[in-house]
Amino acid sequence: MFVRRAFYYWQPAAVVVLPLWILIGWSIFGGSAWQFLLVLLSCGVLALALAGVGLLNFTRKKVRTERALSWPDVALAAAWHAAIIATAFLTPATTLLSVAVVVLGLAAFWVSIVELARETRRRVQGVYDSFQYPAQMGAPAGAAAGVGAAPRPPIVDEHEYIVIETNRGQQK
Repeated sequence: MFVRRAFYYWQPAAVVVLPLWILIGWSIFGGSAWQFLLVLLSCGVLALALAGVGLLNFTRKKVRTERALSWPDVALAAAWHAAIIATAFLTPATTLLSVAVVVLGLAAFWVSIVELARETRRRVQGVYDSFQYPAQMGAPAGAAAGVGAAPRPPIVDEHEYIVIETNRGQQK
């Protein structure tokens, strides 16, 4: 739980820290000026991607209540952030690492979308089931309230009723 919680709190900071680390790394380890301009533009895109995945994770109620990411989110975020950190060192594998950053970012995005859709579907199904139960209360045990089902008889209580006529439509 500690690791999942640490990544939950790390996500907002990563939006600023990781692109800044790439800019600092490229300036320290000797990228050319034209490369630096390209990296500067790509760091803006990277910050937007980190923010987007973080917001998708934050929109899930389970993540907000537990204040912890799920294990698939943590695994992808760890790999993604490690690739981002390694990209700043300007090694011969920097191109490969840059491709890994893009692929892992897309994977983190789609996993977040899928988990959000699953959680939303579970919550909506729970709400639907809570409305469905009272609607079927008067039905016989075998009959469902669906297509072709016989209409259920009205629930009639054998006590007195008070009827109040308002005559709103017949005002003089």
